[in-house]
Amino acid sequence: HDVVDERLRQVKGSMSRVGFVPNGSGDSSDRDVYAAERGNVTIEIMNSSTLEASCLEFDAVLVDAPCSSSGVLRRRPSQRWEITQQEVFAQLPYLQLSILEKAASFVRKGGRLIYSTCSVLDVENDGVVDEFERTRAFSNLGFSRWDFGLDEANDKSSTCNYAHGKHT
Repeated sequence: HDVVDERLRQVKGSMSRVGFVPNGSGDSSDRDVYAAERGNVTIEIMNSSTLEASCLEFDAVLVDAPCSSSGVLRRRPSQRWEITQQEVFAQLPYLQLSILEKAASFVRKGGRLIYSTCSVLDVENDGVVDEFERTRAFSNLGFSRWDFGLDEANDKSSTCNYAHGKHT
């Protein structure tokens, strides 16, 4: 879900460049389904009202949250003057957390919830994830944080593969 239609159009263009093709099973103009040319992967793009009405659950949900864009200031220098301190520290983290909580409800048991921003600010990254870990969505749905293997870097025999509802 994105509030900017142009970004969704760009995502659809990117899908074909990386080997996903429309498979024709989208049941309305509010839903597009893409299948990998090889493998067993589908990606569905739909608006939020269609998604909420669908009761679907997914193996993985990617939240590419709206953010301050602090990590891409070199490519978008005007962003420095377009965003305010109020937005960064008061508004964006709450919006990001609400999106993350909503997205969690669409993750199938054993699936993954991935949170991403293009921000380098802690308040929009670890700050939001830390707050999410204190929510009912996190504890009731059985999520646990994946630490990217940092705690087990010296233990070559273990895997660090945390998923919603299980630890393998």
